Parts: sequence; C-alpha cells; structure tokens
Amino acid sequence: MAQGMAHQDVLSMILVMGVTGAGKSFFINKLAGADVVKTGSTLDPCTANCEAVPVEIGRSKVLLIDTPGFDDSVRTDSEILTEISRLLAAFYQEGVSLKGVIYIHRITDIRYAGSQVKTLNIFKKICGELALKNVFLVSSRWHEVDEAQGASREQQLREKFWAYMLGHGSTMTRFYGTRDSAIGIASQLVSKQNIILEIQRELVDEGKTLKQTTAGAFVNDDITEMKARHEEELREIEHLRQTLRDNDRAMKRQVQLEWQREQQRLQTAQQDQERLRRDIAAEVRAEIEQKKESKKGSGLWKAMPLLPSLLGIVEMFVGIPPGSTSMLTSWLFDSGIGESVSQFFANF
Repeated sequence: MAQGMAHQDVLSMILVMGVTGAGKSFFINKLAGADVVKTGSTLDPCTANCEAVPVEIGRSKVLLIDTPGFDDSVRTDSEILTEISRLLAAFYQEGVSLKGVIYIHRITDIRYAGSQVKTLNIFKKICGELALKNVFLVSSRWHEVDEAQGASREQQLREKFWAYMLGHGSTMTRFYGTRDSAIGIASQLVSKQNIILEIQRELVDEGKTLKQTTAGAFVNDDITEMKARHEEELREIEHLRQTLRDNDRAMKRQVQLEWQREQQRLQTAQQDQERLRRDIAAEVRAEIEQKKESKKGSGLWKAMPLLPSLLGIVEMFVGIPPGSTSMLTSWLFDSGIGESVSQFFANF
C-alpha cells in the first residue's frame, strides 16, 4: 500500500489518454478554460511528454495529466509506458489519488486502425479490470460528422471495440467541444471513489519490474516480434550483399545503407526491452527520498504544508505547462506559500 494514501483527498488527478490527434489536449484546454497545452490540426503528436494541468472542479483541486499516444511517430511504446509508469508510481506512493481515466477517440474515424487497437489494448492493461468502473470512453469531434453517421460509429464502438470495458462498468459519453461538455464529464469522475490502476498495484504494491506488469509484458511481446522481423531482414540483406558483384558499387552502397537502418531498428528494440527491465517503483522512491533528505537539514520539509509538498513531488515526474502557473500560484498562496510557481519549484 502506498505510504501517502491517508492524504489522498488534498490533491487528486485524472489521466487523459488516447491516440495521437484524438483531441486530448483540446479537451484539457476546454476544461481549464484557457489554452494551457499545445494543440494541433494534424495527426502529428502535440504532447511529446506527460504534462500536468491544474484545474478546480467544484471544490476539488485536480491535476489533469495529458499523455502522449502510444502511436507516437517519434517515441517508442516502451519509452511512453516508462514515462507514464513513473508518474503513476510516484503519485500513488505519495498519496495523489486517482479519480479516473478519460480515454478520447475521434468519432470521425471510419474504422478502428491497427494502431488504435494496440493503444486500446495497452490502455486496458494499464487500467486493469477493477479500475474500469472509473473509465470514461469519450468520443470527440462531433461537429465534423452528422448525427446519423456519428451514431452509427458510436454503436459499433459500443458493441465491438468498447464492449468489454462497458461490460465492466466503464461509461461511454460524447464530448461536444465546449467547456460545459468537458466540465460535465470531469465532474462525474471527481464525484467517484478513488481508484488504483493495475499497473500502480503491480509496480508499487507487488514490486514488479515494468516487464513483469501486464501492460509491460504486452509491450515486450510486441518488441520481441519486431526484433524477429528485424533479424530476418538483416539476414536477407546480408545474403544479398554476398551475391552482389564487385563492380555493382551503387547497389552495394544502397544495400549497406539499408543494413545500417535495419541494424539501428534492431538496436532500438533491444534498448526498449532493456528499459522494461527497470524497477520503476524503486527508482522513483529513491528519487523522492533523495529530494526529501536534501530538505530535512533546513527543516523545510516538515514545515511545508501538504499541498505544496505534493506539488513539488509532482513537478519531479511530469511537466507543468507555462499556462498553468496562475492556478498553481493561487494554490500555493492558499497554502501560505508566498512565492510564484517558478520561485517555488526553483527552491524546492
């Protein structure tokens, strides 16, 4: 059990997930009432790293965690899973409660692509069956389709792709692109009991490495298949190199370049598998303890109110977008900290 769970109502979080271009950052901006995180009009990823956006929903102080999609064109699934796992383990250990997860899907998508199926599978394994009751499956971009077309796709999601999660208590709803719509969705989650995700339980309570978790094992299996394909491709390229004539220099150069690219892909896959062997919970625990030890000599840690100390830990594991500083400064002021956010984090 995480050590900080007794203080879980001081600060809570909602995780926002989905494929690249689903509208995660747009949803968060609407909920925050300002453009605090970057959005885009293309399918290129806007969220390169996890970011925490503070909002107040009713009387609750909530961190919205904007996450990159697992279909990222730059970062691998292993890198993204590691980053998400680190913040989830750290927050769980320190008592930042999780109210739920919002999974956003474009209703404009005609079919569920392979990358979307993979992302959904990783998502389900991160959550685990017990946490699905606090999952909201949200369809976005309704202004881009007519009602009949959208309803037809919605029915397909309900009966096929989301059926398992809905059968285990998840909620299916629409995001209409307005602030009221975003607040309505988030308010329902905030009113729910706190949950613990399967990956948090596995990493922190059971002491598993990332590879030993359900989500990590799934990602590792995918990497193993990719490695086998790269190794087979390298064998074929090597065979081709041996059959080329000495005077065929242009072809040899082309084959050499392809061999180097394939070798790099194999090396990346090997690095990804090595990353999954890490003991995430032990890592973040050591980092947090080191931070606390550095403050004990001055007595700062004991004298600091709980909310600012939690925010200081949060900033160690997730980015804080510049547009969020006014809300955070207000939270610090309410806790008796007379510093700006930048001053507080610099001195923390």
